[in-house]
Amino acid sequence: MSEQEKPRLPLVRPVGEGPSLGGSLSLGSSGQQGGDDEGVVSFFRSVPLFKDLSPEQVMEVMRVCTFKTYGAGKVLFHEDEAADAMYIIERGEVSITKQSLGGEEVRVAYVGDGSVIGEMALIVSSPRSASVEAVSETRVYRLDGRDFDALRRQRSLAAYKILMKLLETMAERRQRVLDRIDDVFARPQEHIETFERQARELVERVTRAQGEEEA
Repeated sequence: MSEQEKPRLPLVRPVGEGPSLGGSLSLGSSGQQGGDDEGVVSFFRSVPLFKDLSPEQVMEVMRVCTFKTYGAGKVLFHEDEAADAMYIIERGEVSITKQSLGGEEVRVAYVGDGSVIGEMALIVSSPRSASVEAVSETRVYRLDGRDFDALRRQRSLAAYKILMKLLETMAERRQRVLDRIDDVFARPQEHIETFERQARELVERVTRAQGEEEA
């Protein structure tokens, strides 16, 4: 077989499958298998987290990603479980839920195409802050934290660009929290109902827990 006839390994490997010699697995913004590599690179660079990466750097990251499709109702990860990977939604929609102080599931948001979830797993291995479930068939790229750490150890510029963007995001979130705290202290009367509701939920949760222990 000549050099030009040699089949290529997939840029992104499907979870649960070994490398395929049937051609490049490239899933661009169209969501169709069999697209060219440029389509996948273009999709990644449309995501804010990767916009500062060159096409070559994007491909470096793509090579350590895995690709998976979740059916509607399938859970990507649960709240409080160990955070071990980041997900980039190529096509589909997921719901983000969090348990309230009263022990009830509260839907926080819906996110879809091009969204990044669980990105803090690339920085710290703390428990997940929320649960994520597919609302419809959802196709994602998964970047394992260990693979990202390996890129960093190799002094990958792509990894450090992603890291800097994540740190920037964390700083912005921290500032929003501080702004919120300032607002609460400046106008406490406008937030008293929220405080009261949360206090009731906490009392109910403690009471329920005590009842379970006595039973």
